[in-house]
Amino acid sequence: MLADHAKAIHRVCFGSEPSEADLELLGSRERWLVYRDLVRNRLNHVIGVALARTKNAIGEEVFQRAVDEWFSTGGPTTRYLRYVPSELAEFAIPIWQRTEAPWVADLAGYEITAWEIRYGPPNPTPSHEFAFDRRPVLATAVKVLRLAYPVHNEPAPGAGYEPDPTILCLYRDKNHKAIPRKLNPLAADLLDAWRAGDQTVAESVQQVAAAHKTQIGPDFIEKLSTLIADFLNRGILLGGQDPPP
Repeated sequence: MLADHAKAIHRVCFGSEPSEADLELLGSRERWLVYRDLVRNRLNHVIGVALARTKNAIGEEVFQRAVDEWFSTGGPTTRYLRYVPSELAEFAIPIWQRTEAPWVADLAGYEITAWEIRYGPPNPTPSHEFAFDRRPVLATAVKVLRLAYPVHNEPAPGAGYEPDPTILCLYRDKNHKAIPRKLNPLAADLLDAWRAGDQTVAESVQQVAAAHKTQIGPDFIEKLSTLIADFLNRGILLGGQDPPP
């Protein structure tokens, strides 16, 4: 009986139209219709905040159509409101990629990553200061995005974006804002290697430089030192930990 009621509540809240049979089972028809609106409005609000630029780019009608379709397939599986936009994006981005401007998928992916960065878990505490003979410790809220369009910038009025392969590091600052920093391919691969954390800094630098056929000389070391100093200053790199025994 309880399970039947739970399924009926879910159908009333997320079905395209609540059935009279479910409303009769739950009782107090008007109350459950109001509850349906409250639930959907709350979810629509948080999704709209997380994907505000995407919604503006494709228009409210197209955006809401994807949300309603997601609702009708079952809606969110998470209990936590902050994870709802990510679940919607996973469903909707493939739809927008097929039906909208080609850069919309990159824009939505960028926005949802920024949302996840803002509300990600707290940072780990490194056991040591950063050093080349130690494994690096990165902030939790750091992600590398490889995009076909520079969607971190404002679009050209009425034109959207022109193709321009762009690599970004998105990280969370002290005010819990998601900040983009452009990377070149080598720096992006270094950051990915450092995130894995299974090599010392020196080992990962040698491996990535070799993969890019880049000579490790004075010019490379100078640029690497500048990059590391910037990552430490921004809180992307936090420190180091001992290599495994």
